[in-house]
Amino acid sequence: MISVMKFIAASLRFYRRLRRRYCLLVLLVLFTGGTNVSASLAVNSEMPERELLGSALLALDFADGRNEVIAPQLHSKVDIHITGPIARVRVAQTFRNPSDAWAEAVYTFPLPPDSAVDHMRIRIGERVIEGDIKRREQAQKIYQQARQAGRHAALVEQHRPNIFSTKVANVPPGEELIVVLEYQQQVMRRGTRYSLHYPMSITPRYTPVNTLDQAEPSINNLAVNRAAVANVMTDLAGENNNPTEIWVDLQAGFELDDVESRYHSVSKSRIDDAHWQLRLDPKSHSANADFVVEWQGRELAVPQAHVFTQVFSGEEYALLQLMPPQVELEQYHQPRDIVYVIDTSGSMGGESLRQAKRALLTAISRLDAKDRFNIIEFNAEAWSLFDTEREASVTNITRAKRFVIDLEARGGTEMRKALDLALCGPCDDRNSTGRMRQVLFLTDGAISNEAQLFAVIKSRLGNSRLFTVGIGSAPNRYFMRKAAKMGRGIFVHIGKINEVEQKITQLFERIDAPVMSDIQLQIKDGHIDVSPSLIPDLYASEPLVLTIKADQLPEYITLQGRRQGQMWQQRVLLAGESARSGVHVAWARKKIESLLDERALQRDDENRQALRGKVVDVALKHHLVTPFTSLVAVDKTPHRSEASELKNHAIKNNVPKGTQFGLARTATGMVYFFWAGTAILILALSILYLSRRHTRYEQGDLC
Repeated sequence: MISVMKFIAASLRFYRRLRRRYCLLVLLVLFTGGTNVSASLAVNSEMPERELLGSALLALDFADGRNEVIAPQLHSKVDIHITGPIARVRVAQTFRNPSDAWAEAVYTFPLPPDSAVDHMRIRIGERVIEGDIKRREQAQKIYQQARQAGRHAALVEQHRPNIFSTKVANVPPGEELIVVLEYQQQVMRRGTRYSLHYPMSITPRYTPVNTLDQAEPSINNLAVNRAAVANVMTDLAGENNNPTEIWVDLQAGFELDDVESRYHSVSKSRIDDAHWQLRLDPKSHSANADFVVEWQGRELAVPQAHVFTQVFSGEEYALLQLMPPQVELEQYHQPRDIVYVIDTSGSMGGESLRQAKRALLTAISRLDAKDRFNIIEFNAEAWSLFDTEREASVTNITRAKRFVIDLEARGGTEMRKALDLALCGPCDDRNSTGRMRQVLFLTDGAISNEAQLFAVIKSRLGNSRLFTVGIGSAPNRYFMRKAAKMGRGIFVHIGKINEVEQKITQLFERIDAPVMSDIQLQIKDGHIDVSPSLIPDLYASEPLVLTIKADQLPEYITLQGRRQGQMWQQRVLLAGESARSGVHVAWARKKIESLLDERALQRDDENRQALRGKVVDVALKHHLVTPFTSLVAVDKTPHRSEASELKNHAIKNNVPKGTQFGLARTATGMVYFFWAGTAILILALSILYLSRRHTRYEQGDLC
């Protein structure tokens, strides 16, 4: 307090020597300086992430960087063919170059994080250009040479596991452009219920301040050049700006009880008991929420195991999806410490936060008297309700519910601070007390520093289990699934408010049940390459999914595991099982993921380069886009003369449904800088007022 008074006294002596106009100038500098710092930080935090903002865009590059013109997206058509556990997806995006100049198009889009992109073609007018897989650097060189020579060319690259981009050089004036991509993914299974997800929008991501000046590596340590990609991103669009038509052909291979679209109204037609078709009408729906289709098999019709095989390039492959036997056990409840973490950053505003609060209130209501719990809220900062986990008493639960009800969305998404609070690290010794420690994380995952957060989870997980609950119409599924996998937990998505209770109840039923652990695969003789190499623990209703490669597949494999002290063992026949195309792609996708995860943990450059080489070898053989391989297509005939310039246009991106975006709310600590500037202004005004009074008093004495 004495220091403050000394400062004010010194300031009074200083201001008495200044005229009024200089005082006003100082006030303006103080106020605008504070707000400019805030604005500068806000811009710096938003711009790097614009590479991740939307579901699709078309940017057409000016040779001299002039004007930007909107290029309307005409139509999007998605054909999904599901056969058993494998889905084959073809995405056709139609654009038009509305300008009178030649253009270079840049198309950025999300795909499922487990997608295996293996084919691309571009149609410009009557010409069709097929893509071929090359090393990333080689593909970029081929594309740039064709671009400069005036030839039609296309380049597909992977920036993150769920973010891809396509460049198309030399699009003629007034012409339509159709980009066709094909990929494969596996169907998700939970007991007798199956689902498939197609992303149509991306929630804008937040970049922490301390990562702005660094190249952010993904989980595979591939540096993302944010500044380069940011130049082609666009603003958010309104409703029905990017209509999308989706057609699904579902051949489950067994009788179905139910088929539904979770978040969109669709027309359905039943071909037979095991074959359905669905269609999403683009006229009444905008591409602002992820498309999720689910189907329920009849209890007695659903097979316990799917086994498919394929011969590719002289090698044999197998895809196995097995539901381990359900062990009948007495009901029990193991005491646990559970930490609920809820995201209240700006991107969670509106419907997302309402869903998260409802989910958290439902979870708290399920606490047992033997449990202990705590709640962590985070946005630009992170703090907990209690100093440590408290007993689930009526008083503590009532206090917790009041805390949740009062939560509001604001500020940035400093998720690392929340993870540091929630995860105890290797020092955690709760397992010796017989108590489980679980962390339930509710967020939309709207961040860009995934690799940094994965490193935190790996180093601090200890004996905890991390469960992620994806909130909103377009959460960052890649981050949520990977975080749960690294945290030895599971992921669940809540897309609308009326499914909160059902999804949370199902989640706790699964995590309350015993875990299937110590799963191993054995063969009689020979050698096989299995992905994943380390089989994860399984929660209730989770299938075991394995992909296998061998010179010659064995007649059968033996699986064994342990659940609450009880052993189980099962023999699975491989020989004579049904042949299916795409099995080799499924193996290659899993193999590449395992290699990239292993590479991310390496510190030795030589080992990292060796693992990169293995990724490239697998990708080139199986024709897959990876961080180190790209699809490139070049037309041999030049079309644009060197005198013609390339212009720049862009398509706006879709706002994820239920998300509020007005002023930037997921940013750095802008609001704190604003209030700091306001406080400085008030202090300066007070000093000025006191100075003027003191001056008049002295003048009165002189009179």
